[in-house]
Amino acid sequence: MDGFFFLCHNADVTTAQTRRRTQAERTAATRAALLEATVECLVSQGFGGTTTTEVAHRAGVSPGALLHHFPTKADLLCAAVGHLFERRQAEFRKAMANLEPGADRAEAGIDLLWSMFSGPAFIAWLELWVAARCDPALADAVVRLDREFMSGSEGIFRELFADEVAAQPDLARVGLGLVYALLGGCALGRLIPGYEPAPVADIIAAFKTLLGTAMPAPEGGTTRGDP
Repeated sequence: MDGFFFLCHNADVTTAQTRRRTQAERTAATRAALLEATVECLVSQGFGGTTTTEVAHRAGVSPGALLHHFPTKADLLCAAVGHLFERRQAEFRKAMANLEPGADRAEAGIDLLWSMFSGPAFIAWLELWVAARCDPALADAVVRLDREFMSGSEGIFRELFADEVAAQPDLARVGLGLVYALLGGCALGRLIPGYEPAPVADIIAAFKTLLGTAMPAPEGGTTRGDP
């Protein structure tokens, strides 16, 4: 009898552990696999080598399943990069929230952004941006994605530097555009392995010095961004 109970108990545990996923869970898993595979493809193969057939193969799904989730290639590519952007923004928020007390948040923000510009997000985005120049349908989707990303980024900037933005209303829009232009240019210059046309570390250090003038510490504070 005890042995029978043992077998039944373990069967229940096994059943619970191996329960079938719901349709929603399977759908979410398939989409996630497709988005990850698309980013990997863009980074390793470039836009030209990122075909729906290759993405489906990497994700382990059928071409038909891919088309069910993303009817056009532009939909797939922009969804993948948009997903990556959302994840990077969430990581940025978390990292900034976990800074040590008294840390210079402006300088820390620059360092965090540069680490992201040095990763796959920038490469995948660049592949889309260049391809969109001669593809009106892709261009519409890329512009829409870019506006959504910049809007989200400005929102984060306004939260982190509320005092500075209150003193300079255009700081979020113009300042963030300047930061992205600078870091984007630095990242672009390093795309060819082993080649760096300008010393990026020196450029970023100089920019941080300029940032100290444009965004001085709030009155009564010793460090920008002190809580």
